[in-house]
Amino acid sequence: MSLCSRILRKLVRTSRVRFYRCISTVKAKGKFCSIAPVLCEGKGSVTVGDGTIFGYIADADFWTSYVFLNPRNDDSKIVIGKNCQICNRFTAVSEGPGIEIGDNVLVGTSVTVMDSDFHEIDPERRLTGTPKTGKVEIADNVWIGDRVTILKGTTIGKNSVVAAGAVVSGTFPANVVIGGVPAKVIREIGG
Repeated sequence: MSLCSRILRKLVRTSRVRFYRCISTVKAKGKFCSIAPVLCEGKGSVTVGDGTIFGYIADADFWTSYVFLNPRNDDSKIVIGKNCQICNRFTAVSEGPGIEIGDNVLVGTSVTVMDSDFHEIDPERRLTGTPKTGKVEIADNVWIGDRVTILKGTTIGKNSVVAAGAVVSGTFPANVVIGGVPAKVIREIGG
């Protein structure tokens, strides 16, 4: 790659990161690295641990996507630990008690984490009712594969792996591989 091409790529990447930071309505707290743009939208809080990196430049959708962190309500919070690697097109939406991601967590491309149903199921109350919510807790050293959806009330134990494409809801122990739709424990890690 030529010097001119490298300079242009860096200029475009840096400009996108700064633009999304500028238009964000929530300022994320913490010392982290944005390789991909991060848009923080909402009324709540976002806290990110030191050494966490958002984005992966060698991914197919790096130049057209961004990370979306959305603490919608005043008391909503998204907390991401230290030294995490969060790939492109990550979405975290908190409308309830919050989303907490531990330290040293690896997150693949196109992962979505939500702590709310956002609407009631009953058609009579779908637009007016109160949705069910539940805190999402992802422990330290978890690896989450590409295209995973993590739903409200989910707890994933330390050192676990979530297989690509899984839809995760419920409580899962430490040191297991989780996969499927709906997700279940596939096997234990180690031993």
